[in-house]
Amino acid sequence: MLARLRFSPEEEAKYAGQLGKIVEYIDQLQSYQGAEAELSPRGGVREAEDKPHDCLPSELFLANAPESMDAFLLVPEVKAGKDDA
Repeated sequence: MLARLRFSPEEEAKYAGQLGKIVEYIDQLQSYQGAEAELSPRGGVREAEDKPHDCLPSELFLANAPESMDAFLLVPEVKAGKDDA
């Protein structure tokens, strides 16, 4: 419901298994404790230290972008629907 997916009965039958596998995969990712994670003294998981890195050069970023103009990334306009406030 949160994704606001609306399927016909035929589409629902077609995609139910695929969506179930996606949800299972997300559950696996959430339970994964990364290789850099360490246990804290209280037994919980502590995240690895966040370290700054150099930014990706804008020329390289824009070269992979679907659309750009004057060194800016162009994205589709987002408009609120009739159900959105």
